[in-house]
Amino acid sequence: MSRYLLLFILNLPLIIAAMLSALVEYKMGKLSRKSFVRQIVIWGIICAGLALAQPIYKFLYSNGLTQTEPLSLFDVIQITGIITVLFMANRSRIKLEGLERRLQDLHQELSIRLSNDK
Repeated sequence: MSRYLLLFILNLPLIIAAMLSALVEYKMGKLSRKSFVRQIVIWGIICAGLALAQPIYKFLYSNGLTQTEPLSLFDVIQITGIITVLFMANRSRIKLEGLERRLQDLHQELSIRLSNDK
């Protein structure tokens, strides 16, 4: 099995999960349309980059633009780790935004109740 194919197969579930997560957040109204489109574009670019990694490497190598070795197994694991960290950071950011929004709503409600009590 090609290491490039292994790289794509290992990361495809994370990319799909990230895109589905963005879609669910958007449909639930927790994510703006602009933010949703931005996330889909970013994950689409990452997916395309992984899918085109081997052709890009072959093009660069054949034109003498790089003299590096092909993808090693360590590189596959390292890239998968980086994408996993990006996925987790994105999920954490979405959850943090939700908590901030909820805290702001609670603060506003508390302020209204306190002003009505006086």
